[in-house]
Amino acid sequence: MSGSVTICQIPEDLKKQLRDFRFKHSASTNAIILKIDRNDHVMKVDAILDECSIEELQDELPDQQPRFVVISYEIKHSDGRVSFPLCLLFYSPFGCSTELQILYAGSRNHLVNACDLRKNAEVREIEEITKEFLDSKFS
Repeated sequence: MSGSVTICQIPEDLKKQLRDFRFKHSASTNAIILKIDRNDHVMKVDAILDECSIEELQDELPDQQPRFVVISYEIKHSDGRVSFPLCLLFYSPFGCSTELQILYAGSRNHLVNACDLRKNAEVREIEEITKEFLDSKFS
């Protein structure tokens, strides 16, 4: 028996916002940070970062709470192609509560499937989020 359990709801307006974000194709780094409301188990936007640096993204992430980061940035490939992948970072820091870790980990596949976020990676520490890390995971 296979299937998935939906732990949190993803509102239709958030799905639309992520679809629109997918086609932005900006040469700069853009991100939408998502959180799950613990009371009603609904995914919500925590922050929108337009034309941000990696450092600004790091500064927006909490030290003790998980987040999903949908990120789009320009990748210049060795053959001259340019792409703008839509990627998901699952940020689950050491020291956050087990309840939150389970809530977010259990919601990750639902988010990936519902919003077609095929390129995804997990990070445990803010300092892991670098341009080199993103390129190694998403190019």
